[in-house]
Amino acid sequence: MKKVSVIIPTFKRPDFLERAIESALHQDYKNIEVIVVDDNGRGTADQLETYETVKKYNTSENFLYIAHETNLNGSCARNTGIKNSKGDYICFLDDDDQFMPDKVRKQVDLLEGHSGDWGACYSGHTRVYPTGAKFKHIPKKRGNLYFDILAAKIDLCAGSTLMIKKDVIDKVGFFDESFTRHQDIEYILRVSKFYKIDVSNHSLVNIFMHPTSNRSKSAEQFEERKKYFLDTFNSSIKSLPEYKQRYVYFAHNIDIAKQYLKQKNIKKCLLFVKTSGRPLTGLIKIIWDTVTYYIRKKQIKMGR
Repeated sequence: MKKVSVIIPTFKRPDFLERAIESALHQDYKNIEVIVVDDNGRGTADQLETYETVKKYNTSENFLYIAHETNLNGSCARNTGIKNSKGDYICFLDDDDQFMPDKVRKQVDLLEGHSGDWGACYSGHTRVYPTGAKFKHIPKKRGNLYFDILAAKIDLCAGSTLMIKKDVIDKVGFFDESFTRHQDIEYILRVSKFYKIDVSNHSLVNIFMHPTSNRSKSAEQFEERKKYFLDTFNSSIKSLPEYKQRYVYFAHNIDIAKQYLKQKNIKKCLLFVKTSGRPLTGLIKIIWDTVTYYIRKKQIKMGR
């Protein structure tokens, strides 16, 4: 039975961390090691509280706690976990997410059944809201996902649905530590240049939605991070056929436009609709997505 390493980066969320650890330790696949990488900075209040949470696990042979001396970022924490891992497969789990008990087994079985040109897999997930509302997402796309990832068509939930072969990481390298957001997208995009990616058509991770989730705080921040992503992968986008290039820029500009609409900044919203290159199609998409957003928002409020 091959070993699986579950890497849990944590920052300022000790109150959720135990749930994540417990879900990783209590898999129905038994050859697992759990590595918690504390990125709060040694001696800070959050680091001390985090240590109080994890110290009861320190006697377990399959548990490792590592504290960064200073706060670095999520990419650095993931890299620290990888460098200290012993698994044949690597999983990542955000500190406020939760694995289903069969998550690891289902993904190992999936990858073990493939040839070496399949390097990773992801899964479905369920978003869970404080009101009790739950929304399940079951993805279908598999194989060569390079374009789909560039066009933001794949939802990896910050990497919590991923499983990657360790020898793939040996070839592709570590996370890009200059990325403070979208590091999972950046990384799996590099993986997809060399390997096919499979998908488990099951919801294997609970994603808990709460006010302290590490999301962009404003449309301006969202725009900045999107532009950084597009600039970083400019050459990759340019390698695509022209019609696919246009779609990638359309998709990302419309995403930015929707964020400005949420802030009621109509001028900036329309600017990015125009920049998308397909303003009429963009407006139709925004209207549809906005209606869907408010329907879901009502459902969340009602706990459905």
